[in-house]
Amino acid sequence: DYHSILESNLEEYHRLNHMMESLLFLARADNAQAVLHKEPVESAAVLKEVEEFFSALAEDRGITIVRSGGGKLTADPTLLRMALTNLVSNALRHSPDGTQVSLTAAERSDGLTISVQDQGEGIAPEHLPKLFDRFYRAEHSRTNHTENTGGSGLGLALVKTVMELHGGSVAVESTPGAGSTFTLHFPAVLTAAAK
Repeated sequence: DYHSILESNLEEYHRLNHMMESLLFLARADNAQAVLHKEPVESAAVLKEVEEFFSALAEDRGITIVRSGGGKLTADPTLLRMALTNLVSNALRHSPDGTQVSLTAAERSDGLTISVQDQGEGIAPEHLPKLFDRFYRAEHSRTNHTENTGGSGLGLALVKTVMELHGGSVAVESTPGAGSTFTLHFPAVLTAAAK
């Protein structure tokens, strides 16, 4: 019993620690325009890192992570990985076992996009406008019933802040029952600077 209680306490500690780190990042970004450490980044390499990070978790649930595309941009690699990690974590959390999560980078005339697409239950339209607000949780409409998701409502707010710091944006398209696609858009100025 003690062992079980300690494990539960440790999980709660990690969850609270992650929440505090997220809040500190958001506060610094709001008040000090957090200093970005920009450098040339190859998007295909970052997608590969993120895929490898989640490969064991995905494999345990029979979820396939598929990567495609690429392109260069100038970005803070740590913040870019943070944004993608949040999106892929959400995609896996809300995907049924045995489905697929796609990571796609694509160069466009107005910049570069990176998309994370799942085949999960999707998000009801009324939740989409508030999805990137701090502490907003649409869990009752987007819940994997096999586990307690335990989100804090900060992950997507972090993604939005990272993209704003880069002068970019994040968007979501979702169809209830068919899945969701989150797309990060980096403006052409960041992709041109990387070439």
